[in-house]
Amino acid sequence: MRKTTYVIVTLGVALIVTLLSVVIDTSTVTAKNIATAFFKPPQENAHFIWVDSDGDQSRSGFRRVEGGKHRDGTMMYICRVSGPTPGKLYNNSCHYSYVGQEYAVPARYQVLLTDVGYEWRSFDEIRRSEIKKFAVVGGSDSDGKDTLYMCRRHMVDGWHPGKYSYRNNLCYIPWGNQEKYYPKGFEILFPTQ
Repeated sequence: MRKTTYVIVTLGVALIVTLLSVVIDTSTVTAKNIATAFFKPPQENAHFIWVDSDGDQSRSGFRRVEGGKHRDGTMMYICRVSGPTPGKLYNNSCHYSYVGQEYAVPARYQVLLTDVGYEWRSFDEIRRSEIKKFAVVGGSDSDGKDTLYMCRRHMVDGWHPGKYSYRNNLCYIPWGNQEKYYPKGFEILFPTQ
């Protein structure tokens, strides 16, 4: 009788250990899949990449994205600072707007590169759903609740790029030491279809 009880208990413990190892293995695989999906999200706009200004910006087949041109002939490229706040690269500084002001950062910013064609499309001629679905993402606001895209507008001294807030439905341009904002009359950056 004792021998039978011992065998039954031993088999029961072995069965429990086996079942637990299956549950743990399955949980580990699930946890790995969740971690992979969370920490390595699918790459959006894979043909548009951000590179640090203080590093090597040369990438085979890639070039800077032109955001506008100042009337003095200076080309303005797309840059971003403070994590993901898009702005304009002008005179070797990344100019961005925030809370009514224009700020210029001479170092530690990123430049947008691409290996495909792109176009600036008039905001007044597109649907907002097209922006969400197809426009090039530039970043997000400080709390991560608003997606920012690149926009540009013709000012009195040329085309100036800035950021478009999807939540606010406005284009913000750093210009004249201020943050100018516009509900229409600007363009949004799209990859060429």
